[in-house]
Amino acid sequence: MGFADPRKRDRAALAAELEAAGAQLKGDSCCCPFHEDKHPSAGIYQNEAGFWMYKCHSCGFCGSVWDVEAESKGEAAPELIKAAQRNSGAASSSKNGRMGKGVKIFPDIESLKAACSGALEAVYKYTCPETRRIEMVVIRSQTQQGKTFRQARPAAQGGFELKAPPKPWPLYNRTRIRQADSVIVVEGEKCVHKLTEHGYIATTSPGGAGKAALADWQPLAGKNIILWPDADQQGRKHAEQVAEILAKLEPAPRISKIEPLMLDIEGKGDVCDYLEMAVNRCKASPAEALQHAVQFAEPEGISSGVLKRIEDTISGKIEAIRWPFDLLSRLTNSLIPGTVTLLCGSPGASKSFVLLQALSYWIQSGVKACVYELEEDREFHLMRALAQLSELPQLTNPEWIKDNGELAREAYESGSEALEAIGRRLWTSPQLQLTLQQLAAWTQERAKAGFRIITIDPVTAAAQAAKPWIEDAAFMQRIKAAATDFGCSVVLVTHPAKTVSLPDLNQLAGGAAYGRFAQTALWLEAHEPKESRIITGCGGAEYQHNRTMHIIKARNGKGHGLEFACDFDSETLSLKEIGIISKKKKKKKNA
Repeated sequence: MGFADPRKRDRAALAAELEAAGAQLKGDSCCCPFHEDKHPSAGIYQNEAGFWMYKCHSCGFCGSVWDVEAESKGEAAPELIKAAQRNSGAASSSKNGRMGKGVKIFPDIESLKAACSGALEAVYKYTCPETRRIEMVVIRSQTQQGKTFRQARPAAQGGFELKAPPKPWPLYNRTRIRQADSVIVVEGEKCVHKLTEHGYIATTSPGGAGKAALADWQPLAGKNIILWPDADQQGRKHAEQVAEILAKLEPAPRISKIEPLMLDIEGKGDVCDYLEMAVNRCKASPAEALQHAVQFAEPEGISSGVLKRIEDTISGKIEAIRWPFDLLSRLTNSLIPGTVTLLCGSPGASKSFVLLQALSYWIQSGVKACVYELEEDREFHLMRALAQLSELPQLTNPEWIKDNGELAREAYESGSEALEAIGRRLWTSPQLQLTLQQLAAWTQERAKAGFRIITIDPVTAAAQAAKPWIEDAAFMQRIKAAATDFGCSVVLVTHPAKTVSLPDLNQLAGGAAYGRFAQTALWLEAHEPKESRIITGCGGAEYQHNRTMHIIKARNGKGHGLEFACDFDSETLSLKEIGIISKKKKKKKNA
């Protein structure tokens, strides 16, 4: 294995393999090329042995330059290393190419095809309309691991290199789209060819979903564009990214989009799947099927998203889920899809009890919600939940349970069904301190699984990073992306910075990233019972309370800056709203 060491110590070699796989390093960070990664979740680093390693915190892939090359080619790393050992003495006379400055050069496309593993399915050539020169080659193969794509580019001294060309990448089929007034944008060269067979001009960007920003879309400026996304979440998101890019071109193209659901396309179906279904199941000709599909293209524009939001709100698709607190719900609208809410408070402010109270309420309301409790084990939190359900706060006291065994058993029997429902929505890790990247990955997994509200309590219990300001920002960007992509709401329980007791958005533990990326920030203050003047329909009245909820940020509601009195009931271990606190000063009586 000594042969592998020089290459594993070469940062440039690892960077080159990542680039060939479709990644774009910025410093030591990049989006992972081995899964759909819209925000950088991966990077390279040098370990204690001096080897350069690649790691993705989202999908978990980790390895050396050989592992990256193996994953990209669909081969086994040991086999690549053995082949490199065999060829190391004869690299300059390799029958597949010649070596130049450490990069293998392939004299023609046939030798490129021979170098790619798996069963060859297609070779796609990206040709410059003016010079007719090939600027990029994409080779599609089928391996034991599934479908793979390798990118190649012309070498300066002639021939080809198995590396992606410089960005921005060209669009496919530019010679035909150059003179066309209307172009269909699909995902994948195979779909382009299928449409071309039946008289339609189409194009795609290299790399598939998530790589739209890496291509040069200028050839489509001023044209009539129909977006035809694949019928899955990735395909729809890709089409949205393409639409955003196209809308900024000059002159602006006229954009329409086909909704796959209107065509009864199932699974991850694309143009090819649709035509196969239409011909075999519906007995339609390809021409009839494509004419039918194109008529469903709906206009898209920069402002079309506004109308969609209006319609989704009217239909109830976009809805602010309610808290078990009326004022909090109405004043913040904090649980709208795509949002992040912070719930801050000092230790002892009852935040975890409030969260369990909310989780129970959401479950009873039919809302799919979950909580990751980073402190204590599952039984600890379920005992607290049982104490709330039974209104027996003594259940949190082991001595009381020992002395009142029958009462404790009765409480469990009465609340076991509700407790089971809560337990299924509860994650814990009492023995493991998770990183922010692991919590972001868990959030993304729950979002993909259809959870509408995802909560982490407390996020401040995550393992501290060497550069927390960078990790905090990356974490918030990833969970905000998950909330936006899957239409869920994320709630993060946090603490104030040390030595701070007054509500202040700039004094949250974790730094500025939390306050900047969250739409709503709440601060639950615990204090000795005190009286405040509460706004009522009759002007106001004095009420006693031991908690105050401060709304220190409410981007989607009108409650910013308001405070409302609450009372934490020690008998039910739950929070009760009282009302908005009047900030008007009391008038002094005349002497």
